[in-house]
Amino acid sequence: MFNNEFDKEEISHMTPESIKAFIELKKMGCPVDIWYQNKRGYEDYRGYFWIKAEEHDAELWVDYYDAEMYWGSEKLQKTLEKHGLYFEWQNSAVGCVYDA
Repeated sequence: MFNNEFDKEEISHMTPESIKAFIELKKMGCPVDIWYQNKRGYEDYRGYFWIKAEEHDAELWVDYYDAEMYWGSEKLQKTLEKHGLYFEWQNSAVGCVYDA
């Protein structure tokens, strides 16, 4: 699944744990993706991967405008925590995943 969607350069910035979290979340239906800009110094860097908050059913995972879902669903938080990661909002459409 993972290696068929992304080339080596696109995932070169990812750690083994971030790859595991990405795959796990994607299998659960979380709207995750890898941003083409993967260099940390770039102004639009989105972490190891990002959560697309404007996708269909994204509100089951995150919702910038909902007090309970602003911090992410329990499934999202547990999965990220298990892999030593967290997410923060870049804007209301994008949650970026980084090392905790």
